[in-house]
Amino acid sequence: MGDRPEFSGESPPSESESNKQRSPSPAPSLDSDDSKDGAPDFSGESPPSESESNKQRSPSPAPGLDSDHSKDGAPDFSGESPPSESESNKQRSPSPAPSLDSDDSKDGAPDFSGESPPSESESNKQRSPSPAPSLDSDDSKDGAPDFSGESPPSESDVETRLTEHKTHEIEQKPQVSPAKVSSLQWSKSGIAWMVPIVLAVLVALYAGFYHHSEELPLATLTVEPQSPVFVGETVTLKCVIESLSDWTYKWYEGSSSVPVSEGNTFTIRGATESHKGQYWCQGERRDRPTSSQPSGKTTLDIKELPLATLTVEPQSSVFIGETVTLNCVIESLSGWTYKWYKEPSRTPVSEGNTFTIIAAAEFHKGQYWCQGERRDRPTSSQRSGILALDVKEQEINMEISLQQPFIPELANTSSTRFKNLTADVSTVLNKMYSEKFGSQFLGTHINSIRPGSVVVDFVLLFKNIFLDTKNVTSILKEAVAENRPDVSVLPIKLNSIVHKPWPLATLTVEPQSPVFTGETVTLKCVIEYPSNWAYKWYEGSSRTPVSEGNTFTINGATESHKGQYWCRGERKDRPTLSQPSRVLTLYVKELPLATLTIEPQSPVFTGETVTLKCVIESLSGWTYKWYEGSSSLPVSEGNTFIIIAAAESHKGQYWCQGERRDRPTSSQPSGKTTLDVKELPLATLTVEPQSPVFTGETVTLKCVIESLSGWTYKWYEGSSSLPVSEGNTFTIRGATESHKGQYWCQGERRDRPTSSQPSGKTSLDVKELPLATLTVEPQSPVFTGEMVTLKCVIESLSGWTYKWYEGSSRTPVSEGNTFTIRGAAESHKGQYWCQGERRDRPTSSQPSGKTTLDVKELPLATLTVEPQSPVFIGETVTLNCVIESLSGWTYKWYKGSSRTAVSEGNTLTIIGAAESHKGQYWCQGQRRDRPTSSQPSRILTLDVKELPLATLTVEPQSSVLTGETVTLKCVIESLSDWTYKWYKGPSRTPVSQGNTFTIKGATESHKGQYWCQGERRDRPTSSQPSRETTLDVKEPADIAFLMDGSWSVNPEQFLDMKTFVKDVTRSLLKFNTAFAFAQYSTETSIHVTFHQFQRTGWENQLDSIKQIAGDTYTADAVRTVVKDLFDSSAGARPDAHRILIVLTDGQSFDAPRYPSVTALADEKHITRYAIGIGSAFNSKSAQDELRSIASSPDHVFRVDNFEALSNIISRLKKSIKMPVSSRWTQT
Repeated sequence: MGDRPEFSGESPPSESESNKQRSPSPAPSLDSDDSKDGAPDFSGESPPSESESNKQRSPSPAPGLDSDHSKDGAPDFSGESPPSESESNKQRSPSPAPSLDSDDSKDGAPDFSGESPPSESESNKQRSPSPAPSLDSDDSKDGAPDFSGESPPSESDVETRLTEHKTHEIEQKPQVSPAKVSSLQWSKSGIAWMVPIVLAVLVALYAGFYHHSEELPLATLTVEPQSPVFVGETVTLKCVIESLSDWTYKWYEGSSSVPVSEGNTFTIRGATESHKGQYWCQGERRDRPTSSQPSGKTTLDIKELPLATLTVEPQSSVFIGETVTLNCVIESLSGWTYKWYKEPSRTPVSEGNTFTIIAAAEFHKGQYWCQGERRDRPTSSQRSGILALDVKEQEINMEISLQQPFIPELANTSSTRFKNLTADVSTVLNKMYSEKFGSQFLGTHINSIRPGSVVVDFVLLFKNIFLDTKNVTSILKEAVAENRPDVSVLPIKLNSIVHKPWPLATLTVEPQSPVFTGETVTLKCVIEYPSNWAYKWYEGSSRTPVSEGNTFTINGATESHKGQYWCRGERKDRPTLSQPSRVLTLYVKELPLATLTIEPQSPVFTGETVTLKCVIESLSGWTYKWYEGSSSLPVSEGNTFIIIAAAESHKGQYWCQGERRDRPTSSQPSGKTTLDVKELPLATLTVEPQSPVFTGETVTLKCVIESLSGWTYKWYEGSSSLPVSEGNTFTIRGATESHKGQYWCQGERRDRPTSSQPSGKTSLDVKELPLATLTVEPQSPVFTGEMVTLKCVIESLSGWTYKWYEGSSRTPVSEGNTFTIRGAAESHKGQYWCQGERRDRPTSSQPSGKTTLDVKELPLATLTVEPQSPVFIGETVTLNCVIESLSGWTYKWYKGSSRTAVSEGNTLTIIGAAESHKGQYWCQGQRRDRPTSSQPSRILTLDVKELPLATLTVEPQSSVLTGETVTLKCVIESLSDWTYKWYKGPSRTPVSQGNTFTIKGATESHKGQYWCQGERRDRPTSSQPSRETTLDVKEPADIAFLMDGSWSVNPEQFLDMKTFVKDVTRSLLKFNTAFAFAQYSTETSIHVTFHQFQRTGWENQLDSIKQIAGDTYTADAVRTVVKDLFDSSAGARPDAHRILIVLTDGQSFDAPRYPSVTALADEKHITRYAIGIGSAFNSKSAQDELRSIASSPDHVFRVDNFEALSNIISRLKKSIKMPVSSRWTQT
């Protein structure tokens, strides 16, 4: 970007325009910036030149330049330390503005971050005197004013804007009295010559500057995470415009005017190199302004993730049993943790920067890679390259030569000496290699014979990848020396390395697959050499052993045991692992199934023959056994099981199973067949009409067999075996007494079964018509209200309907076997009888006998009450219930329409009547004998009224101060003849009597809750107690007056101010108050402390205070009073309410210090009142200063002149009075 201004979309300014932009301006000094650290912000623009810098540092005639643009006109020190004493003096001095070179950054230098430092010429310009920052320090990035989109202003526009700006400046400046102005820099005549020049320069500058005084809202861009970001990360850019609303946002990259995205958030997921660049945003809206200022550009830098580098040791081929070490390193950044992966799995096989494989085996073959992870960004690295690990097996063939001192006999290989030598050496080598290395000794031969020695070569074959010639030599020398000290070992020669299989685990199974469910399967694992193997068994691809030991037995094989099994050996010595065995696939088959058939099909009938057969289709050599139910004992053997003459006892479930000598030795059992042995079909006899029948009627008997068909029927009477009739129907016409008897039938047919069971015997009885019998409950007489139940019963036959008759009438009064009279009355008296009717025969019965019903009245319950309604809350009410006739009564009480008793007994007592007891009450008697209940009593309406309420009033209604008189009155509106009693707190002992209770001279001891209650002789004897009222008396107040004694207050006004203080002090002096007087201007004077205040001579103390004159430093004065006056050393009481009243006629020079001063006052719980006097407080900034002094907005009083002070004394007294007075709270 450099220091060159950017004039995108327009021509660069001419030299004259440039000079105009750099000319001095009376605008406020640049050092009153709104940034947090108070330093001028040149971000996004070129730094000012040296001449411009000097202009900025030069004094300016603009008034009040040390007053910031904040609302109250004070410079804003928020977010920084308060100024030092030297800085404070500078602020107080009549200077137009602090120098620009007093920067608040940490090292005192202006911040040019993000841009080139100024050149020497520019630096000199910055140091040149200027009344305002140069107009060419625009908010655009390169420092050039942006006129894009509008025409440059005309001369008339410039004049208009100049007038508006001057008016705007005057409105924004604090109102300073002429007297104060005269004491400021205007007294320095050396400045006045600049005014015409400043006004002339303003005309030239406003053409390109003033339209910027109302800046467009600025779009602020934030990015998360901060750049640089790493490939694959998600980047979120947010755009915010604080002012106005309804913004839509657009995102741009580089210098392109085409948006790359829209919305307040722009998210880049999976960042790549292509996303590198500068991004910025801008807001748009429908209303004016239609667009915001563009945000600053943020540069997005995308970096590759750090790369994980994988190394391996050893570099050469790896043999079974060797140790392999893989290292993972990431050079950049720190805090990495490492994870190792083996293709194709994404589950880590190990963690840590080193992955060690001890005793490499076949299953370690594969492709390995690593990757780093960390808590901070980036959270992961790039994957390392893939390492292909190949694990090989080897067999080493070595030639070992032993030298023996020459003995002639050794030249003869068949000599005893030679044989002994070779035998000894062979024994030593065999033992050594089988124990140490698990090797095989292959043989010996004489390599050469020379004078003085014999060299014997032994060719050895062994498996061990860790051996080297040095290792073998030392072990061999030690072994040979123990057995043949005369033999020496020559250097060992390595003949070859031959790749041979590693010890292999051999798996056998018994029996051979497939196996059948329920069988026992034995798997054995054997490794021929070397020895001391421990065996582990695995299923499928799992690396978790399912069993250990050279034998793995599965008892009772099932479908779940199907699968692939393999074994492997482990041992302590090398080699520590064998090759895994072959994979054995175990198939588990179901046992052959026995199939059962039955003839005839179930059900069978008693007496029939049943044949069951058992067949197994697969395999041969089967013998068969038959079982019944759950029994394991056979009931028969052979493939056929015959039941002759089936009976009920043969019912059950039958099944069969095969057995044989070879595998499988048994079959699956057949399915169970249920043998159901049924009785012969039953002949069912029906008769119409049902017996008994009546003489003369026709009787029809029918015989039916539901199951099967082809039946013929025969009829029998009694025990005779001779049929009396044939056919399924037997009809008797004109029944007589002679037809009485037992009848039955039986069926016959050609197919099985050939006969049925005989039907049940039916007895035919011929009878007279049934008689209706009448019963009544309760017995006559009955009482009114009782329920009378008359029942009509006909013992014989069924299907009767009943009708009831009264007297001699043939018109029924009711129907049904029961006739119920509910609530019997006099009208129910009479004779009642019944008769049965039915659809079937007989259609009617004989009528019952007549019964006479007599009805009497129920005894009456009588209710009385004491006292008579209405009753009052809290009284006791007694209700009595009496029944004169009969005895043995118990009484129940009811309320309202409820049938649930609320009480029992002849008396109902309500103690402490309440609203809930209102209602209608009645009683009723009950007894065990008839009548069981009486008539209910009359209904009594009980009305429960509230006790008259005692009403308490207190005078005065407003706050009561200590020493005042308080009058409490108690009044009860209803009834008369009340006497009143007064109570305090929970005590029931009266503190006073009478309708008025007066407290004279209220003190701390009078604190508490007060209430009253009325009493009288007649009902009600007492009222409700009044509400409680709380008397709260607080400690008195310490009041300090802080008076403005600056030169802006003339002596007459200062005298009026003291008069106001006198009036307030006099009006509050009668209470427990203490006062102090202080005055301030440039310095603060405490004239009278709380200790020094004289309650009789205080007016003389106040009159003796003389005006000190000077500048207005209100904040310093408040701080002094808070620290020095409101202190126990000055007589301030720790338990008193603390009040500070500040009287001032103008704005202060130290308003920015109010926040720290008021915070100090709040810590000491000081209530502050601000009284602004004079027209100087008409401006908004001045009013804000008053609110900064006061504790709350309602503690601010402002008047236009000193004569109006007296008008606010009553308001001020009322405002102060509340916190220090007694307080009434009513509950």
